[in-house]
Amino acid sequence: QASAAEQPLCSQFDLLLAQSFCASALLFFATLHSDERDMSGLAGKVRRSVESDEFDLAGYDQARCDELAKAAFTEGIPLANMVRLSFVVGGGKLVRQKYSDDLPKLFMASLSNVGYVNDESAAVEVGSAGKYKYQHDTNKNLKFVHVFPRLAAPDTGDAGEDEEDEEEEEADEDLTEEQRRLLRSSDEQFERICDEALMTYGQKKNALDFMKARVAKWNEIDEKVRNCEQLSPEEDKLYNSDIDITSIEAKDKVLSAKIQEFIEKGQLSAHDQKNLLATLEGKLAQIEKSGKKAPAKLLETIKQVKECDPKPLPPLRHAEKIKEHSRKIAQLKSLEASLKGKLGTIEQTRALAEEPLHKEALETFTQKSRGWFESEDVFQQRLEACLKSVAAPKRSSGSGSGGGGGGKGAGRPSSSGGFTTVSGGARPAKAKGAAASTRNAFGALG
Repeated sequence: QASAAEQPLCSQFDLLLAQSFCASALLFFATLHSDERDMSGLAGKVRRSVESDEFDLAGYDQARCDELAKAAFTEGIPLANMVRLSFVVGGGKLVRQKYSDDLPKLFMASLSNVGYVNDESAAVEVGSAGKYKYQHDTNKNLKFVHVFPRLAAPDTGDAGEDEEDEEEEEADEDLTEEQRRLLRSSDEQFERICDEALMTYGQKKNALDFMKARVAKWNEIDEKVRNCEQLSPEEDKLYNSDIDITSIEAKDKVLSAKIQEFIEKGQLSAHDQKNLLATLEGKLAQIEKSGKKAPAKLLETIKQVKECDPKPLPPLRHAEKIKEHSRKIAQLKSLEASLKGKLGTIEQTRALAEEPLHKEALETFTQKSRGWFESEDVFQQRLEACLKSVAAPKRSSGSGSGGGGGGKGAGRPSSSGGFTTVSGGARPAKAKGAAASTRNAFGALG
């Protein structure tokens, strides 16, 4: 016990200790709330991105650019695949007043300050992680800074968590990436997948069928367990999976409700309308054959589907890149045909040597444009629609080098900007404006 002389000194020490603790606590909570504000604003939206997205930096100055770059890009973003995050930093006279003339330089400087590198060849691929590039899109009349973020493995943590991730990967080895992400998504992530990744009725229906099949298989195995029957290794793996079957059943209900809502809103493509109507009418025929009365809900849904005004299929995610490389390949084939086996100029030879690269890029962007749970026939329809807008290179009718009126000089190659093209050829037809992403529906299928 302290003496009377020591008590004032102890009291002062306790007071200083308490004040120091309070100050530290206030600083901690101030930092915490500051981080929360960052994550609830634009930086939060950026870090929650699951696919390529676009953001507007209207009104941003150097300080705000620095804050955004620091909050959004200092740490890697937990994504399984590379995305392109596009920031609008300027544009034509209709929007010019919203952005300062220096905004592109300011934002790129902020990105450089957090370790990102300017690379005009950056693309949507893992090798471009930590890079950015500037683009003036003359079609949209907007200026962009495209950022390809550094990636972080989802849910990374200590060694124990790493081991859990490895166990998850082993448990999910029989699932595709989209199936795994669908089953393991949180409630919020699942909502975004339904609204943003499953864009058509067919995609939603296929995803729903996948979940229903997994639940049905689990119930079948559960019945075997109850009857003390031997399970195969595959059955044991599914039955004891850490993916809770009740969470899949809950997602089943959410997606079913969303699909039903989309049918009621008439958001069906012609392909989906035809398939859904055939399914519903088939069900109606079975009910009538059994002598039962058809449910009013089924009849109402059939009527809604018949009266639906079909919506166009959504454009491919990488439509512009697919068209770009398709045009270049067509131009190179035209050049090769015009040379008739003869040796061309150095520039022509260099351009022809790049054809395999364009073919590889075309295949890459084509595969990356496939939708989640999308059937092959629907994907091919969307791909054909995209490629129809790519005009085949035409022979020159006289402009450019040599010849007029379709003479021998027509179609003679000329070099432009380091890439060989057909002189005087018609400009490739631009794709018609794509309709808004279609969201489709699901009817009373029981």
